[in-house]
Amino acid sequence: MSLIKSKKYKNILLNISKNLNTKYDHEFNLSVSDGFTVTCRSGNVESIEHHQDTLMSVTVYSDYRKGSASTNNLSEESISSVIQKAENISKNTQPDECQGLPSENYTKDESKDLEIYYPMDLKIEDVIDLTNECESEAFKTDKRISNSEGSSFSYSTNQHILLNTKGAFGSFNSTNYNLSCIVLAKEKKLMERDYWYSSVRDFKKLESVKQIGKMAAKRTVSRLGAKNISTRVCPVIFSPEMAVSLISNFLSAINGEAIYKKSSFLLGKLNEQIFPEFIHIKEEPHLSNGPGTRPYDSEGVLTFKKDIIKDGLLKTYLLDTYSARKLKSKSTGNGVLTNIIIDSNDKLESNIISTLDDGIYITEMMGSGANILTGDYSRGAFGYLIKNGEIQYPVNGITVASNLAQMFKNIVSLGDDVDMRNRITSGSMMINDVTIGGSS
Repeated sequence: MSLIKSKKYKNILLNISKNLNTKYDHEFNLSVSDGFTVTCRSGNVESIEHHQDTLMSVTVYSDYRKGSASTNNLSEESISSVIQKAENISKNTQPDECQGLPSENYTKDESKDLEIYYPMDLKIEDVIDLTNECESEAFKTDKRISNSEGSSFSYSTNQHILLNTKGAFGSFNSTNYNLSCIVLAKEKKLMERDYWYSSVRDFKKLESVKQIGKMAAKRTVSRLGAKNISTRVCPVIFSPEMAVSLISNFLSAINGEAIYKKSSFLLGKLNEQIFPEFIHIKEEPHLSNGPGTRPYDSEGVLTFKKDIIKDGLLKTYLLDTYSARKLKSKSTGNGVLTNIIIDSNDKLESNIISTLDDGIYITEMMGSGANILTGDYSRGAFGYLIKNGEIQYPVNGITVASNLAQMFKNIVSLGDDVDMRNRITSGSMMINDVTIGGSS
């Protein structure tokens, strides 16, 4: 995104703020994204999509009433219209004393270099070549790879600008590079599908195209020959991606909205033991190259590093301005989540599967069977039977059933195979005494 365009968008918002009805508080959020996606399949270009997305959202507060509207047209007429819509909506909503703009700890200037903005002038021809190479490598890896759903590369450069009538102003830029490959394997009458991908802020840190293709192929082939198993209670290792999903459930349970609505199994649990003492969960919003790195949240409140779980104890809920007021507390800068790091005070296991005598390694779960109110947990899954520290064969048709509170307490170790691709980062997670529902 050029500097000229950047200044243009900032000036649009600054000019708007000079001509507002002073009876209302206004907040403006502007997001602009430019980029493209290339998809190749079977050695041919399947699609090339260019995009330029613009979205301005306007929020108005009037006597504790809130109204919001948005537009993707930045003409003066369109902006004036969306402001009027937001003001009209606010007049017809119920007053709530907790509504309103943040009154403290908000952004006041442009962000310094967050090390998440690495724009490049990529040639489509080069992108097509690397995307084709990624898919080709998957086919080369194993003769059982019989088909492909394609390999895709996407690039975007993004700008976010926030301004409100309390004096908040902030702006930051970011880039995203993603490369993925999805393939199918066939053996006799059996067919399986799996994938692999890399997602980074800096193109130079993208996983090699050959490695992505090979990993997609190996993961797919490893699923062939899946068997059913009997119901059992055993240790379960959740792969990094599945461990992230468990932590996501935990974060939903400590979200301010769930707490003030009393719809969380972690209500009233501050400073209580939720995880084993060796577990540490922290938020690092300014992490270099972090997928969730940002200087302020969706309301303009400055983000800051914090312990969420320390020595297994719950140290904070995650609050935006509204939920903080409902709970008579202060915002934690969590109008959005940034980078969440799951770590251990103990040594991370270098080969966590080798430490499991008899259990299941879960790599995929289906459905949304987590009840945040009660903590009850039940999801369909795919994984591998482990005996004496080695994978025996893939298993399907199983269900993971337990309670999140008990699962968190039963964590026994974390692996060093940390997945850095998402805003929640974790290695594999071993949990004792999980019920696995099988075929009998």
